[in-house]
Amino acid sequence: MATSTTAQGPEDEGARSAISRLFDETRRRLVETGTRNRLVHVNRANTRGNVLNIVDERSDDVHSVLSSGKAMKFRAIGRDGDKDTAEIAFPETGHEGADEERFVDAQLDTRLGPEALQKKLLKMAREAQTAEEESGVNILYIAMGFLTWFEDEASDVPREAPLVLLPIELVRNARTSTYDVRMREEDVMTNLPLKQRLMDDFGIGLPELEIGEEWRPSDYFALVDAVIAQRERWKIDRNGMQVGFFSFNKLLMYLDLAVDA
Repeated sequence: MATSTTAQGPEDEGARSAISRLFDETRRRLVETGTRNRLVHVNRANTRGNVLNIVDERSDDVHSVLSSGKAMKFRAIGRDGDKDTAEIAFPETGHEGADEERFVDAQLDTRLGPEALQKKLLKMAREAQTAEEESGVNILYIAMGFLTWFEDEASDVPREAPLVLLPIELVRNARTSTYDVRMREEDVMTNLPLKQRLMDDFGIGLPELEIGEEWRPSDYFALVDAVIAQRERWKIDRNGMQVGFFSFNKLLMYLDLAVDA
C-alpha cells in the first residue's frame, strides 16, 4: 500500500519551536546562577574553608610560568599563631621600584605561616584527590581576576566572581615535604554561570575565552572591562588569585546537551 506524506503546517512548526524552547530552558537550569554558587559569588575574605589566597603576584606572570609546564612553590610570609595574618601589608603590585624578579621567581606568596600553609595544602591535596577519584573530574583551580559586581543599582552588597580558571594539581615535593602546583593539560575555563547571570539580569555578554600562543589573562580582563564600562562601581581585580574548588559537573552537562544550529 502506498503511503502519502503531508507537508508540515504551521502547527508542526509551532510545536517544534515550543519543544526547542522547553529543551533550552531545561538545559539552562543546569547552570546554577545563584550567589550560593562560588562561581557567581565567592567571599575572598573568608579563608577558613579549603581556599588559599595568593597575594602580591601578577596573573600574567603566574599564567606564563604554569603554562610553560613549570611547577611553582607556595611561600608562607605570615607567622603561625598570628590572630589576623590578613593585616600583613603589601606594596601595590607593580608599584614603582618593585622588584620585577620576584614576580617570575616561581613562588606564590600567601599570608599563612609555614605550619598553617602545610596543613592547608595537605588538606586541599587530599580533597582534590578524593573528589577526582569519586567523580572522575578535576575541580581544583587557580581563579584569576575577580569581577566585583552588584545585583542592582540600589544594592550595597558587592559580589565577587572569578573570570579565568586554570586547572591545577598539587604535587608532593619529596625534597621539601610540601606541595608544589602544576597546571594540568586541560582547558583553561571562563565562568559560564557568571556569564549566564550577567546576560539574564543585565543583558551583558561576557566575551568568549580564545586562547592563543601569546594569550595572557590581562587580554581577557581588558575585553571584560569594555563590556562593563557603563556599570558604576563594577571593577576587576586583575591580580586577585585564589586556589580553590570549583565544580563544573553541571556545566559540562550543559555543554554536552548543546544543539548545533
